[in-house]
Amino acid sequence: MLHNNDHLFLERDISDQAFFVKGICPVSGAEDDVLVKNGGAERAYGSFVLPLRGCRSLYVVRFDAKPAALRVALCNFDPRTLENGEYGEAVRNHHLPYFGGEPGEGNVDFLCAPTKKDQYLVIYTGEEKPFFIGENPVYIGEDTDDCWLTPAPAGHLRGGAGSFGDWQWSADELYAHLYEPLRQKYPTYITRSRIGKDQTGTYDMWQYTFAPEGFEQTLFITACLHGPEIDGYFGLTRFLQLLVEEDGTHPGLHYLRTKVRLIVIPVVNVYAAATGHERRNSAGVDLNRDFGEQTQAETVNVLQLLGQHQHEVAAVIDFHGCHKTSAPLYYQFSMQAANSAVCRKVANHIHQRLLDLGRETGEPDLSLIPGKYHKSNGFLQGYCWNTFGIPTLVAEHNPLRWYEEHSAESLQWATECYGNFIIQHALAKLKT
Repeated sequence: MLHNNDHLFLERDISDQAFFVKGICPVSGAEDDVLVKNGGAERAYGSFVLPLRGCRSLYVVRFDAKPAALRVALCNFDPRTLENGEYGEAVRNHHLPYFGGEPGEGNVDFLCAPTKKDQYLVIYTGEEKPFFIGENPVYIGEDTDDCWLTPAPAGHLRGGAGSFGDWQWSADELYAHLYEPLRQKYPTYITRSRIGKDQTGTYDMWQYTFAPEGFEQTLFITACLHGPEIDGYFGLTRFLQLLVEEDGTHPGLHYLRTKVRLIVIPVVNVYAAATGHERRNSAGVDLNRDFGEQTQAETVNVLQLLGQHQHEVAAVIDFHGCHKTSAPLYYQFSMQAANSAVCRKVANHIHQRLLDLGRETGEPDLSLIPGKYHKSNGFLQGYCWNTFGIPTLVAEHNPLRWYEEHSAESLQWATECYGNFIIQHALAKLKT
């Protein structure tokens, strides 16, 4: 189980803001890099080709020195057989997993997991002279993906008979129907407090805290920055219901219920939830572009609450939804943060689950924040990482690719996607 592999995240040199590359990454700009030189030179100009034999095996690639730059790809063929200039074309034609970015501070290491048998890891360091990495890669175990939650159906979101809730509810109605009954049933575990008014000065914003006695770590969770992304906050709500009423049979849920405090803002854009589920708030502002300037009351309230707990929070997780877009799965997080391997692990598993269910899907889109990058400050995840140094994640999926809108299947899948990100972040014990 993941929590038996804590050394992957905590007790090695690779945990202190080091680099993690694991699993599926987007193709982006590969044509600009010739990673393997003519003649198949394995180490010319700091390029490396490393065979990876076992599917779902975990490897670490360790660098003794910090490279000038970093480009990484997983290949389904041996790129050393290609002629000069053919590699970029092969990456584009085969949609190979690809990653590009700047190396982190301190030690630079990669955690890598092949997604198919007999893949090759290609690393380009940007060095103009030979750059040696020693005996690599180092096999360290198997990626088991234990403690995965597959939730039972809970009903649809159309209201009335057979429903879990109604997607047209305002935030206050959501709280009254689903959150408050739980809080009244478990008053020592669940508390809530008002964190302020929204930009209109009309709607209250609330935070719910799920805190077991003697908790050892804290996660900060938000949802509904964008009004139409309904599955994100209803999926979170259903997961919290499962968490509160867990019976000890699921180890991931049980660990959360007994050892992890969750600080949750279920609905940030309370105006949109009450007035037609538009994307923006009452002032026409996209709240997830406002965290840098903080011109809106909603963003100020979120950051004030986070600021009160910034030294305790192990990760910030923000749930969205690819509402009526072509993107099937989308995740954004810092490639230098300690939760990077966790995010890729869950993204890989969700991707495989969709394939197992016979659902058509492209590769997950991993949008990586390149460290302290000022353009990302407007986003909650970018601001939290750049300002507080807290590992962050934005997770969203597009249920309309596979299920009818507001259906029981759509809610069930949202609960699985979003709930497992919470479970795996907790089991990784990023901060205790």
